[in-house]
Amino acid sequence: MIDSNNIEATTVKEYQPGEIIVKEGASNEFFYVILQGEIQIYQLEKPIRILGERDVFGLENHFRGRPYTTTAKAMKPSRVATYRSDLIDDIALSKPGLMSMILKSAYLQLEQTTSVAEQNIPYTDTINLDFKECNDGDVIIEEGTYGTEIYKLHQTEGGLEVLKNGIRIGKITKPGEYFGEMSFILNEPRTATVRSIGKSVIEIIPAQEGEFESLIYENPEIAHKIITTLAQRLRQANLRIVK
Repeated sequence: MIDSNNIEATTVKEYQPGEIIVKEGASNEFFYVILQGEIQIYQLEKPIRILGERDVFGLENHFRGRPYTTTAKAMKPSRVATYRSDLIDDIALSKPGLMSMILKSAYLQLEQTTSVAEQNIPYTDTINLDFKECNDGDVIIEEGTYGTEIYKLHQTEGGLEVLKNGIRIGKITKPGEYFGEMSFILNEPRTATVRSIGKSVIEIIPAQEGEFESLIYENPEIAHKIITTLAQRLRQANLRIVK
């Protein structure tokens, strides 16, 4: 049984404008939740985004197994809670409300960061409980439509291509990878089309609006897989901005 006392914030600290919360090169032992205020995130001394109340930062370093790749600095008087990164699986199991907030914050950051990155690079360089058999060319998700289903790839011959405005921007090839979850978490239209290359088998996980917390409570492995994939995408988007 998980001891809930072990997954409380290790510290809650107030920061004044200009004060550093964490620097590039620091240990990935902790991640941070903004309780109040405004935090600027830098990479290689270049500002890449501004975060506010209920935003979360730092988990991508834990999942990549690397030291901090960004610097966080207070822009306004701020209160920030520090959590141990190695407790993220326990958080997914016992604190679905906090996990839901972490994922939503991370996806919003990914949207913002990718949007900035796409201003500097062409689309062609952009990174990327029912079973259904898909044939070559079958569309699984269509850009601009609404849907709350989350999908999981089980088998594929050539992968799943991800298209935005008709241009391929990525490919899903690893069995066990989840996709389509961003629309569910943010309650927004699908941002890309996903189409099968060759034959593929996918799992469709039904989910209803407003039920994300209960979904990850019942299926904590979903939260872990999503946050791992998300951490990789966020780090890739960060690097595109500073190149």
